[in-house]
Amino acid sequence: MKRREFLVTTSLFCTSISANTDTFFDTKDSLSWLIIKNVLEILFPKTQHMPSASEFGAIDYLLQNKNHKTFNKQDLHYLLQGAKDFNSSFPIFLKATIDKKNKIIKEVSQNSYGQSWLSFLIYYGLEAMLSDPIYGGNKNMLAYKALKFQAGQPRPKVKYGKSNGI
Repeated sequence: MKRREFLVTTSLFCTSISANTDTFFDTKDSLSWLIIKNVLEILFPKTQHMPSASEFGAIDYLLQNKNHKTFNKQDLHYLLQGAKDFNSSFPIFLKATIDKKNKIIKEVSQNSYGQSWLSFLIYYGLEAMLSDPIYGGNKNMLAYKALKFQAGQPRPKVKYGKSNGI
C-alpha cells in the first residue's frame, strides 16, 4: 500500500469510527470491514421507503455476531477475503463518487466470484435488516416499520436463546 493510500484509508477509517462510536473494527481487518461497510451502503441505499444499511445497522450486526459460535466462520473468512480482493481490484472504491461506486459494483457482479461475494453481503444485509434489534441490526426497528411488519411476540430478551434465569 502506498503512503497516500494508507493515509486516505486511515482517515476514512477514523471518520467512520468517529461517526459511529458503537462500531468496532478489528485492526488487522479494519480495511476489509470498511470496504464491506461501504459496499453494503451501495447494496442497501436509503430510499423513500427503506432505511440504508448504515441506518438499520448492517455492519454493526455483522461485527456483533461474527464471533458467536453460530456464525459460520467460513462465511466470515469469505466476506473478509472478498473485501481484500475487492480492494486489490478497485483501490479507488472508497474515494469514488456514488455513481462510480455503483459502476464498480455492477462490474464486480459480472464475474462469478464477485457475484458470489456480493450475494453473501446481500444475505447478511437482509439478515441484519430483518433480525430483532437485540442482535445489533434493524436499529429502532426501522426495517420493520418501513415494511409495516409486526414482530412476533414475545420478543427475545437475551441473545442466542440463552436462559435469562427464569
